[in-house]
Amino acid sequence: MNLRSLLAAATAGTLTVALAGCTAAPSALVVSGTVEDRLETVAVPAVTVPAVNLDAGFTTLTGATNPVTGRTANNTSAVGATYGFGTFVRLAAVSVTVGDTVTVGQSLGRVDTSALAAQIAAAKADAAVAAAQVGLLGDAIDTTYDKQADIKDAKAKVLDAINKIHDGKKKLLKARSSARKIRAGLMAKLHAAEDLFANYPPVVPPGTNLPPKESLPGIIAGLRAGIKKLDAGVRKINRLLRTLARGLKKATSGLRKLDDASAKITDARGSLRDLKELASLQAEALKVPVDLARLQLPLAELTSGVNGVVVSAARAGSVLAPGARAISIRETRPSLVTAWLAPDQLAQVCTGDAASIVGDWMTGDGVPATLTRIGTRTDYPATSVATEEVHLTRAVEVEFTASEQLPAGVPVELHINSCHPAAGNSDTDR
Repeated sequence: MNLRSLLAAATAGTLTVALAGCTAAPSALVVSGTVEDRLETVAVPAVTVPAVNLDAGFTTLTGATNPVTGRTANNTSAVGATYGFGTFVRLAAVSVTVGDTVTVGQSLGRVDTSALAAQIAAAKADAAVAAAQVGLLGDAIDTTYDKQADIKDAKAKVLDAINKIHDGKKKLLKARSSARKIRAGLMAKLHAAEDLFANYPPVVPPGTNLPPKESLPGIIAGLRAGIKKLDAGVRKINRLLRTLARGLKKATSGLRKLDDASAKITDARGSLRDLKELASLQAEALKVPVDLARLQLPLAELTSGVNGVVVSAARAGSVLAPGARAISIRETRPSLVTAWLAPDQLAQVCTGDAASIVGDWMTGDGVPATLTRIGTRTDYPATSVATEEVHLTRAVEVEFTASEQLPAGVPVELHINSCHPAAGNSDTDR
């Protein structure tokens, strides 16, 4: 065979391989990756509790003195109240430890409700003070018939009543804000209970703390009733706030009339009657904060939102801020593995490619996985990331979903099977 024939045969063989494209065996790309550690956090509920005064006594006491409690209207700065400083919750009980297996809806512990009990008592006391104010205004009306000289005292009572109405308005606004937060918490529990009822396991796994299925309709009905009662209370607060606004405007006008003289005592008496009606409405409205405090009691229970294993748990008696992590759970589901690919490696893969995860602790051929996410930007891999790429070289993060759960945080090796048409042989290039 001459040189021309050899060159023709070699060229034909090369074209045959190039035209084969993806009909050849898939190429394997080997990269390093890390098993992600995904944790679900059970946070301390944001129940309403008295806040600690962090001003250490240095704040100037301002505002009118409350004749019932003897306290000023403002004895703390606004900083602590704005940012929630000084508000903490104590864990009364924690029923799980590290390593325990938990299920969705399982009770994990509860927070101390003694502050809620104190809040209920305080709300009842406020309602009692408002009810007593109705009697005081009634006495003031009787006094205007007998002694016009007592106009000055009547004016003081009107001012005191207006201050109390302002204070009641603030409490109602606070109660409305709390109601919205409580409603969100109750809705979350309702959805969890409904989901548990709809997906209740045929056989309850041993060691779980799931409530009986037959009790769930009652729990769901109770939560719905609580939400309905809460919504009714909020609507009532809104109506009373509008009424208080109109009444305060009318009371202010009546107060100016008291300054004119004893000849206008009839107008003053009318103002006192209006205030008495408003005080009656306020006494009725201040029952709502009592119901709001009681509705927070279901939020005091900590429950699991996933099936998994407890990896950290605060101890009973710990004092934590609302929103702080009380318990961490590693959910039982297939693991995610992240890796970093250089641009030339990225050109060889696409979403849906099959891969095999291999670890030095494994036996056999490894664990099957699928490429489920490709990043949209290049970046420098952190030095803590397991990768063969130089950490000062830009790469793209990719994510694989394993077919089973792997040890969290360990480095692994990914064998990626990918096959793409050779350059120049795609339908577009032809």
